[in-house]
Amino acid sequence: MSAVKNNPFKTVLVGCGGMGRNQAKIIAGLDEFSLTAVCDVLPDNLAKMREMLPDVKTYTNYDKMLSDERPEAAAICTPNSMHAPQTVAAARAGVRGVYCEKPMAVNMGQARAMVEACRQAGAVLVVNHQRRIGPDLIEALRLIQAGAIGEVRLIRTDNAGDILSDGTHAVDSMLHLVGDVPAQWVLGQIHRLKPGEIPVVSPGKQAKPFDGFRYGHPVEAGGMAIIQIKDGPRVELSCGDMHAEFRAYQDYEIHGTLGCLWRIGDRHQPNLFISDSAGGAWQAGLEEWVYKPVPAADGKGRWRPVDLPQNQPGGIGGGYRLFAKSIREGCPHPMSGENALRGFEIVMAVYESARLNRKLFLPLEQDRFPLELMIEQGRLEK
Repeated sequence: MSAVKNNPFKTVLVGCGGMGRNQAKIIAGLDEFSLTAVCDVLPDNLAKMREMLPDVKTYTNYDKMLSDERPEAAAICTPNSMHAPQTVAAARAGVRGVYCEKPMAVNMGQARAMVEACRQAGAVLVVNHQRRIGPDLIEALRLIQAGAIGEVRLIRTDNAGDILSDGTHAVDSMLHLVGDVPAQWVLGQIHRLKPGEIPVVSPGKQAKPFDGFRYGHPVEAGGMAIIQIKDGPRVELSCGDMHAEFRAYQDYEIHGTLGCLWRIGDRHQPNLFISDSAGGAWQAGLEEWVYKPVPAADGKGRWRPVDLPQNQPGGIGGGYRLFAKSIREGCPHPMSGENALRGFEIVMAVYESARLNRKLFLPLEQDRFPLELMIEQGRLEK
């Protein structure tokens, strides 16, 4: 029997909704961890967790769970507004590592406090931007670094959803593709509808009424930004009802001087394509309401699929395995709190640029959530 099986990390999880149950199932299936307790304030969520994992203890008070269980690792899957205080509490309770859902917080003050609390406690902080460890983005970075598409000049990212909750994935993936070089400046714009107002979306699609809030904080209806990487490419970000018609969720284009890479979201296979002087047998087209490469009728096209590595520990499960390795060996995690903070600053800068109506150079000085400030100031609908 391996040392990992003999010495799994005693782990607790807070937040037993859909993502929490998904992560609890993953943790329970890994030799590196022993999930002993979970916590939620909603009885229905706890009941579903008990049905799925009957041997795991349940709590309704997070501080009591930390005090009673004295865990070595904590997984945080609560609404976004709770990530920071619960991470700080876990670090102060003596855990060796925190695995937190994205986005890491709802303002820069909270995000910096999370990183600092874990640094002072000597705890590993991981934020669940799992796409950067997927085989598609691992291979995309390898091709970029090998010069397969020349010098990268432009990256386009596109997804539905708000900038804080969904754009954070796009920003993190973009930073991964540029080697985690920080941004120099950001120019952003957002708009917000009245609660209940119907967003204008693609023809033929029925949009849900705008709610105005998500995961414990206000959100915008749509937003976009230009991000300048230091000594690197421009990045275009489109979110919410500003995302391009028929584009897949988390659609990324990487344009170089010798060719392009195109990631067609999460669910389409193959989902990574290259276009260069060699050409290919695929051409851009519309299939099942998604704009992506499709096989050319005559076999003569611009794009060809990229073969992906099969040995990458991708997804959330891979993130947890690397989390255990970071705790045991002290090695850096690709989804570290420091990497997440770099991307989170860009996300907050998009909102602050929109609030100030100007191009915003980093570092960001605003500690509060600029969207909340704009609502308080009467500039946006409540």
